[in-house]
Amino acid sequence: MHPPALLTASSLCFLTGFVAAGITSAAAATNPPSSSFITADIALGAELLTGDTTYSIGYPAGSIGGVVEEGYFPVSELEWPLDVTLGRINANVRLGSSIRLSGTLKKNLSDPGDNMIDKDWITSYDPSQLDVYSESEIADFDALIWDINGSWNFLSAPLFMLYGGVGYQYQDFDYTGKLLHQYSPSGRPGFEASGDGSNGITYEMTYKMPYFLIGGDFQVIPALKITGSLAYSPWVDASDTDHHLLRDKTTVSDLEGDAYMLNASAMYTFAGSWFVQGGLNYVKIDVDGTQIQSFQGIPRNVVHQEAESRQTSLFCNIGYTF
Repeated sequence: MHPPALLTASSLCFLTGFVAAGITSAAAATNPPSSSFITADIALGAELLTGDTTYSIGYPAGSIGGVVEEGYFPVSELEWPLDVTLGRINANVRLGSSIRLSGTLKKNLSDPGDNMIDKDWITSYDPSQLDVYSESEIADFDALIWDINGSWNFLSAPLFMLYGGVGYQYQDFDYTGKLLHQYSPSGRPGFEASGDGSNGITYEMTYKMPYFLIGGDFQVIPALKITGSLAYSPWVDASDTDHHLLRDKTTVSDLEGDAYMLNASAMYTFAGSWFVQGGLNYVKIDVDGTQIQSFQGIPRNVVHQEAESRQTSLFCNIGYTF
C-alpha cells in the first residue's frame, strides 16, 4: 500500500479545485440560499482507497457433523489489498431546513497494486511458527460500494447544525489471484512452488451494514462549509467465498460483527451553484463466524473464522446545486 502517493494525489485534486473555485468567483458564493422547500445537489469525483480485507481461520474446528476440537488461532490468514482508485457519484436531497436524504455509489477504476498475502501456521506444538508463506498477483478485481442515509437536523444555529440519522452501506469486493511464489519460512519440505501464470484463487467478500449516524456542519465563511460525521453499525452481516482452483477447494463463511465509519469533508461553493469538495473516509469492520470447507463440491470441515477490514480514503468531487 502506498499512503504517501494517495495523500499527494488527493491533496493536489482538492487544491486544484479550490484554486479554480476562487478564481472563478468567490463573491458569487454570498448569494442567498434558495427559498424552495426541496433542493438537491449531485457531484462526480474520484476516491483513492488504501487498506485491506483480512480473514483468518483456525480452531474450534471439526468435520461436518463430527466432534469439534479446540486448538490455536489462527491456522491460516489471507490478506487482500484495497489500494485502488474509485469513481464516485453522490447526491443529496433536502426537504425544508431539517431533513436530508443522501446516496453515494462507488466503483473501482483500477486494480490493487499490492499482492495478496497467504500465511499458514501448521505446527501444532509451536503455533507461533510461520510454516507457509505465499504471494499472489491480483489478476482481476471488481469493487462496488453504495451507501444511502437519511438525517434530521436536531440543533441549528447561524453557523452550525447537528444532525442524526440512519443509513445502510453495502460493500462487495471480488478478486482473482495468480500465484507468484510460495515457500516455507520454517524450512518444512514440500511447500516450495512458483506460479505458472494461471489463475489460482478467487475470492469475494460482501459486507451489509445498517448504521446509526451523527454529525455536524460548520459554516466557516459563506463559501466554505466543513462537515464531519460518525456512524456505527452494530449489525454487520458479512459473507465470503474462497475458491482454491488448483485443489478444487471452496470455502463459504457466514459472519457477523460491527463497524465504525468516519467522514470529514470541506465544500467550497463558487459561481452561485457550483461547488468542489474534498474529504476523508475511514471504515473499520470486525466480524466473525464459521467457515464451511468443501472439496470437489463435498462439504467436509467447519472452522472458526474472523475477518477485519481497515479502509482509509481521500476523495474530491465537483458538483452542482439545483
